[in-house]
Amino acid sequence: MSLRSYLEAAYKEVRLSSEVALSPLQQLDCRLKKDAENLILVYGGSFNPPHRGHLDVLLSALHPVVNAAAVVVLPSENFHLRHKLATSHPEFFLSRRQRADLWASIPTVPKNKVWVWSETWYPFLPFTEAVRRLGEADGYDIVFSHLIGPDNLNEADALNNLPYRLPRILVTNKARHVPSQFLPNGQPAKWKGFGEWSQVNADVSRNERAESAEEAVLWSCHTVDSIGLGKMGYYLEFTKKSVGPDLNSTSLRQDLLQKHSLDEEALRQLSTLDLLDILRPILQVD
Repeated sequence: MSLRSYLEAAYKEVRLSSEVALSPLQQLDCRLKKDAENLILVYGGSFNPPHRGHLDVLLSALHPVVNAAAVVVLPSENFHLRHKLATSHPEFFLSRRQRADLWASIPTVPKNKVWVWSETWYPFLPFTEAVRRLGEADGYDIVFSHLIGPDNLNEADALNNLPYRLPRILVTNKARHVPSQFLPNGQPAKWKGFGEWSQVNADVSRNERAESAEEAVLWSCHTVDSIGLGKMGYYLEFTKKSVGPDLNSTSLRQDLLQKHSLDEEALRQLSTLDLLDILRPILQVD
C-alpha cells in the first residue's frame, strides 16, 4: 500500500486539501509494510537558510540502517524565527514559505522519499495522529519520530523538541560530531529516564549496503512513561571521518549579508531559483 494515500487522506481530515498543500506529496513513492514498523521522520528547524549541514542530516536519515519509510521537512513558523534572530542578524529573514520552497527545490533531495510541509505547523500533530489511525485501520503500523542533529539534543529531556513532543527522536551525527555524547566504550551517553543503548540489527539487503557509501551504526534505547506509553530514542552514528565540516548558521548568514548586500526586503523579492543560486556554495549543489 502506498503511504501517499494515507497522507492525502490525513491532509484532508485536518483541512489542508489545497493543491499547494498536496502537491509536495505527488512524487512520493513509499510502500508500507504490514510486518514491520513504518517510520516517518520529522525534520523540523529554522533553515534560515538551509545549508549543507541541514542537507547532511536529512540525507543521513535515509541510510539503509534506519529503514525510514519517508522524511517530512517542517520549517518553523515565522514568529519563532523572528524570536530566534532577535540578536543574530535579524535582517536575514526568509519566510516559512520561502524556506519550504527552497527545500522543495534542492535537486539532491530525493522527492520519492522526502516531502516538505508547506503549511503552518499547527495542524501537524493532529495530522500525524490521523495518519497513524488510518494506517492502523488497514493493519499498518505507522510511527513518527523527530530527526535532529546532536547540537539540538537535550540529554536531560530528550523528547522535548519544538514545536511539540513526539514519542521518538533520532539523533544523527552526520553533520556534527559531539564527543561528549559518547562514552569511552563507543556507546552513546545515557539519556535521563531512558535505558541502556543497544545496536539495532537492521535488516539491510546486500544491494542496499552496496548503494550506501558510508558505514553507520544505529543505536536504540527506550523508556516507559508514567502512563505506560513506550518511548524510543535512536542515535545514528557515522565514523568521525564521515562527518561533514562543522557549519555555523550565524556565520553563514553574516557572510551572505556581506557578499550580496541583502536584507529582508531584498530577500523577499528574489525567486526560489535566485535564492538557490546564492545559496549554492553553502549547499554544495552542482
